[in-house]
Amino acid sequence: MDRCFFLRETVEAQFTPLPSMELDCNDEVGMKRAPQNDLPIPSSEVGPNEKGEISTQGQHWDDKELAYERKIVRRQLINKLNHLNFQDLTVTVVFKHVKFPRTLSFKAAPQPCHDKHLTCSWVEHVDVDQIMESYQFQCLYVPSGQQLLKVEPELKSITSARAVLILPEICREISIRKIHRHSCSGVAVYMFQNSALFQGELVDYGAFQFRISVRTIPPQTYHWIDVRSPATIVFARGQNTLFSGECHIVKKEQGVKGHQLILEPANRQVRRFAPKEFRSTRQKISPSPDAIFSHPLFGKTINLKVVDISGSGISVEEEEHLAVLLPGMIVPSLELRFADGSILSCLAQVVYSIPHREGPGGAVLRCGMAILDMAIEDHKRLLALLHQASDARAYLCNKIDMDSLWNFFFETGFIYPQKYEFIQANKEKIKATYEKLYHHSPDIAGHFVYQENGRILAHMAMVRFYENSWLIHHHAAIRSSGNRGGLMVLNQVNRFLNDSHRLYSMKMDYVFCYYRPDNKFPNHVFGGTARNINDRKKCSVDKFAYFHHATKRVPVPDLPGNWHLNPADEEDLLNLQTDYDDRSGGLMLHSLQLLSGQTNIDDLSDAYETIGLRRSRQIFALKRHDRLYAIVVANAADLGLNMSDLTNSINLLITNEKHLTYEIVEAVIARQSRLVGLEEIPVLMYPRRAAEKVGIDFRTTYCLWSMHTHGNADLYLRFLKRLLKFIKV
Repeated sequence: MDRCFFLRETVEAQFTPLPSMELDCNDEVGMKRAPQNDLPIPSSEVGPNEKGEISTQGQHWDDKELAYERKIVRRQLINKLNHLNFQDLTVTVVFKHVKFPRTLSFKAAPQPCHDKHLTCSWVEHVDVDQIMESYQFQCLYVPSGQQLLKVEPELKSITSARAVLILPEICREISIRKIHRHSCSGVAVYMFQNSALFQGELVDYGAFQFRISVRTIPPQTYHWIDVRSPATIVFARGQNTLFSGECHIVKKEQGVKGHQLILEPANRQVRRFAPKEFRSTRQKISPSPDAIFSHPLFGKTINLKVVDISGSGISVEEEEHLAVLLPGMIVPSLELRFADGSILSCLAQVVYSIPHREGPGGAVLRCGMAILDMAIEDHKRLLALLHQASDARAYLCNKIDMDSLWNFFFETGFIYPQKYEFIQANKEKIKATYEKLYHHSPDIAGHFVYQENGRILAHMAMVRFYENSWLIHHHAAIRSSGNRGGLMVLNQVNRFLNDSHRLYSMKMDYVFCYYRPDNKFPNHVFGGTARNINDRKKCSVDKFAYFHHATKRVPVPDLPGNWHLNPADEEDLLNLQTDYDDRSGGLMLHSLQLLSGQTNIDDLSDAYETIGLRRSRQIFALKRHDRLYAIVVANAADLGLNMSDLTNSINLLITNEKHLTYEIVEAVIARQSRLVGLEEIPVLMYPRRAAEKVGIDFRTTYCLWSMHTHGNADLYLRFLKRLLKFIKV
């Protein structure tokens, strides 16, 4: 070995539990370390030359410290050694000092074995002549799952390249009844204590204690490390942070390579998100899926059975002495594997690990893991499973028979005669759009269906229409005294919002919908929510005048000489925001993504394009003598994406009604409708009173309901709980 490295364990860290640690349960959620005496410090009588050859120095193991569980015959031992060779794994060869109570251990690779003779090749260079002057061969430790095999063979020969051993007839499987630690490599450690930063590496890891090696940078000294004070520890691999949290220093050791610290985490529970009144519904499903991941700190594949699952997380159980989950630890890629072979992947974080029950092998811990992010398609598949598990008639993003869907829309009156008159001319295009939305499970849309024996009883849908905003629409239900399907699909949407809005991939900072104020149900649900919350920065309603405009004049009329319609710039959007804040102070500009610096929808357009749909937007400023009078938004999408075609429309956001005339508005709309490619187009004009002043004959008022999802979902669900009191929100 090139350098020496003093440790207190005899066996390498990947096999060795903590030397003398016992755990008892705290009354809260943490674990406290029982008092323990420090191990004797090994003698320092080691010559300079000998230091260069020492691999690992630790306490001497005797029969009192090992629990021997069963005997293993030579045939079984040979099979285990050959398996280690197949996996390119190592054994540990231990030498005992002939005079002092200390040992050395070296990693060795076992060669193929078919009889009692075993050859082990040293993993690194060993100066055997120097070692054998003061040490004698003691034993061999062979890893066997979570146990060790202690083998006491006869040493036949030894060189600087290998050792040849004669295996005994019987060896013993041993269990050190402590918490296992696993050797680590490539994990950087940053330790903060009293405004000082120390850097190092993670040496070995256990869920209750881990060992780090730290170095100092002048003027730092190791005396700066105070074992009585807590320290904040950060684990990182490359650019990814894997853990950060407060820890207590259990022990400080000094070795040739630097100082090593044994630490234990201070908390067994962390808070990833602010607490919620309405938590995601946890469900037990049968058969239960497996949670499988490569441990981010030591690389071993971990497989744990899921106890319960929701749209925002899972809980699992693990035996305390085999625990590998550390509260606060990030798991970059966790797979949920179901019995049918389907796999859902996510980014997860351990949020708690607490004693739960006693098992055959000792204490069992219940561990919670929060889903931090998940691909939209995977998350919808998970929620679809959970919705079905709670109600067999509740479907999310299922493949619908399109004839049944169209029959439902007409039967419920959702497509009423006036609406059909508008969409009839483009019915084939609209059918094609719905085929893509309902049969290709796109990331930009979702639908919720309540059906029985194939008959659709209720329907609701969502579509991501702006970069971080989802439109709720298409709510319809069969009217009958016994059908509560309309409320059931609303509840499905509520669960979807509650489970999904925190996921980055979902991009659901805002949800919004349009409804007519004379429509009692949405006015009660959405309008009632806004009135109940009574904070327009959290939830707001704004009224628009709605009308259809058909361009009759050819060519398109020109604007008067002092009026100009040009692409809007950032200053125009800032002026719009100032005017809107004075008028309303609500969330309209947030949900419609019309704030300065936040108007780009290129990523959204690409998402639509992947399934053959169109989504574009252009924003213009109407000015007179360089003074802003209106922001004009031309939204273009496939016909029928929204049945009222509010997604394929012109928005006129008036900032100054003075000097505006019907002719000017008509000229602006005509220009924009040609830009969109339609002769007749829906127009939404805000504020509604501006349409009245200009003299536009509009027959319909639409309310735009907007809600900021982050931090406000509880307020929304609390209000709806009264409406949905007979079902679980």
